Amino acid sequence: MDSAQEEKIIILQNQVEKLKSQKDTLLKELDTVEEQSERTNQLYRKYFPLIIDSVATGDNLFSKVCKDLSTALKKGDSQGKIEYLFQQLKSAILKEDITPAVFVRKKKGLFASLIKGGSDSFVDEYKQSYHEVVNTLRSTLDQKYAGKLDNITKRINAASDTNDISEIRERVFSLVFVYISDTNQDRGKVNAFIREIVGKILDIESKLATTYQQTDSMFQSNQGFESVLSSELIELKQATDVASSIDVLKIKVAERLAYIETTLDKKQADDRFIREAVEENKNAFKSGFVKLQEELEEVTRYSEELEKKLNLDQLTGAFNRRAYDKRVEEEMARFLRYGTCFSLLLIDADKFKLINDNYGHAIGDRCLKEIINRTIPLLRKTDMLARYGGEEFLVIMPETDAKGAKTAAEKIRHTIENIEFIYKKDKVTVTVSIGVSQSREGDKSHHQIFERADMAVYQAKEQGRNRVVVN
Repeated sequence: MDSAQEEKIIILQNQVEKLKSQKDTLLKELDTVEEQSERTNQLYRKYFPLIIDSVATGDNLFSKVCKDLSTALKKGDSQGKIEYLFQQLKSAILKEDITPAVFVRKKKGLFASLIKGGSDSFVDEYKQSYHEVVNTLRSTLDQKYAGKLDNITKRINAASDTNDISEIRERVFSLVFVYISDTNQDRGKVNAFIREIVGKILDIESKLATTYQQTDSMFQSNQGFESVLSSELIELKQATDVASSIDVLKIKVAERLAYIETTLDKKQADDRFIREAVEENKNAFKSGFVKLQEELEEVTRYSEELEKKLNLDQLTGAFNRRAYDKRVEEEMARFLRYGTCFSLLLIDADKFKLINDNYGHAIGDRCLKEIINRTIPLLRKTDMLARYGGEEFLVIMPETDAKGAKTAAEKIRHTIENIEFIYKKDKVTVTVSIGVSQSREGDKSHHQIFERADMAVYQAKEQGRNRVVVN
């Protein structure tokens, strides 16, 4: 064998070795690609249905094909069936003109788009709660408020987000303040009614606060999902790059990646927009809720203060005739039902007209105030002192018979006769005549007890004044 042939053999052997090496390299590359392709398919079947399920929310052909495709992927159906469903999905997109804009939030109230998967169910529940508040107001308030209530009802029906609800809340409170100022009803019942309305509104607003917390949890969950999916997308892209020698695999995987990535990008953009809007709404709600609590405290305080003013005599600070009428009816009802006795003291300042005529009404008013100031410390907490009119005062003494009432009346009379005023070097004194009467068997009305006490005062004055008479 000559040298030329030997050289050719060496060249061929080298080529064989090179081909063997290339073969081994290609086999290893094919194994790697197949392994990565299998992993890609697993990831694709694992996460792609999640994206499809989030899109398939309607009743149209597109949503139906999405649901079928998601089911097929989860079941691991054949490649042929999946490719067929992809073709169906493409046809549905073209037929119904569905683009990535399908993910765009519909033009509804923002709050409705966030709660319970974007449905209006919570907003509807929220509106229904305010309808109940209005119905409660309507059942109690006079007909003159009907127009305002009708207007609030219209506002509720048209509400679409929390800004509208905040306006409704303001209108409700405005109406409640007007009602408190206008009404002449029993202040105790008014206060109970106001507390009921306040409780309903607090309950409604508390639900809204809870919902914002749930919305935060939803976003945190979404962020976790997006983080995992984004990581998987990076790995899928790397697998696609490695598989560049297999064009078919690259095209299929790239198509899948493009769809997933487009969907994910749109979802992230929408979520960022919604999150920013939610934060803005939540901050507005927090400040509104603080304002709500202040309004609730104000309306309750206003009602209680008004009740006190309506029940107090402006000159002396004692209870007035209105408060007396309510309390004496309660005591009479207790007497008629349980037989629990009570007594009345009718206190009448002696020769009070002469004090006004000789020294002026300023001194007269001062005398009345001093009578109140000296009498209150002598009474029990359960007793009630009220100015009945002019220079007359009444004391209601629960669970007290005529004997005990007379003892209390004598203390009052003795204390008041020691009152002295100096007016231009003159000593001004004041005394009182007190009539005492106890509830008796056969009494049907507190007026009967008052008439006996009034007669006792007349007798006391006839007997010389500054004395106590029991009748």
